[in-house]
Amino acid sequence: MGNLFWALLVLFLVGALLRMDWVYYLVYVLGGVWIFSHWWIRRVLQQLDVQRVMADHAFLGEKPLIKLRFVNRSWLPLAWLQIQEQVPLDVRDVSEYNKVVTIGSRTTMEHYYTLYCKRRGYYLMGPLNLRTGDLFGFVDGVRQENGLMSLTVYPQVLPLEKLGLPSRSPFGVLSSRQRLFEDPARVAGVRGYSSGDSQRIIHWKASAHGDELLVKKFQPAIALNVVIVLDINRAAYPYRGESGYSEWAIVIAASVANHLTEQRQAIGLMSNGRDSVTEQPMATLPIRTGQGHLMNILSALARAEMYESEYTLATWLPKQLVGLEWGATLVLVTPKIDEPTLWALHQSYRRGSNVIALVCAPQPDFEQMQSQGKKLGVQMYKSVWERDLAALQG
Repeated sequence: MGNLFWALLVLFLVGALLRMDWVYYLVYVLGGVWIFSHWWIRRVLQQLDVQRVMADHAFLGEKPLIKLRFVNRSWLPLAWLQIQEQVPLDVRDVSEYNKVVTIGSRTTMEHYYTLYCKRRGYYLMGPLNLRTGDLFGFVDGVRQENGLMSLTVYPQVLPLEKLGLPSRSPFGVLSSRQRLFEDPARVAGVRGYSSGDSQRIIHWKASAHGDELLVKKFQPAIALNVVIVLDINRAAYPYRGESGYSEWAIVIAASVANHLTEQRQAIGLMSNGRDSVTEQPMATLPIRTGQGHLMNILSALARAEMYESEYTLATWLPKQLVGLEWGATLVLVTPKIDEPTLWALHQSYRRGSNVIALVCAPQPDFEQMQSQGKKLGVQMYKSVWERDLAALQG
């Protein structure tokens, strides 16, 4: 503290001029305490370990718990420590994250706080600002922890019924007459055991009941790969409500991806939007299966943001679908279907794809385009807002 230093210097000069011993004594005591306090605070801050423990992802509406762990490796305690955590506005549970604590010598202290995930996105926690001082108010110590940690808030996932969409066809497994493709999860009955049948398909209960070795019969099926195409080109959305409709499009894409993963189907994702973290066009996720891949898709959707592209959907889409394999299902989530887009989808249909378009915003000529799409092999569905669907059901 600069003022105290000059005050001590003035007292020392006064004591030297007037030869007053008690002034010398006062200077020695205050100066010693001042120097010791500086050393104390600097020493403790250097030997204070700080760690933030948190999950790197959460779902919309959740309240994840964050732990701040302080380990004082010094023999000197901290009389008070002010903790100030920088938290993004969209995940705050309280207005400010400030706390004053005391940390003893060679001890560990843990401080907990919660977040409230009100909006999907990618957020950085930190920096963490620490402020402390001595009991006399001589010293102020400041330290900033710049180690940022990320939190990905996944978009909302809803059952397809709440989206106003069919939950089975056309998103499920498609039937086939080829016996080569059999779904072990769809038992169609039993038959007699034949030489070469695997022991895994023997129906032991039916065999014991019928006193004959029987094996399971399965329904033939082909699990087709699915590519979800998310259209969040800003120019395609109505000016009024573009934010709400684009968010609803992301909810639809996430819900369809979750539904298909539950059906154990392979899915991929492509979009004409932009990654909010890299500020680059969204990367195409390859067609894969499993919960891990679903988490990758949800993470990409959490970071997605609208981007005004110079290319229309009818121009951009055919280039993206050049390498799409025969028989794959194409699920397009878009705010509207116009005639050029319909013909672009028809070209995918002619190449053997099962084409589905999900419209996520009001379109006055939807019935007309739906009728035209049916003739061109494009299935169109209108997804209403969840609150509108509830009002219709009520």
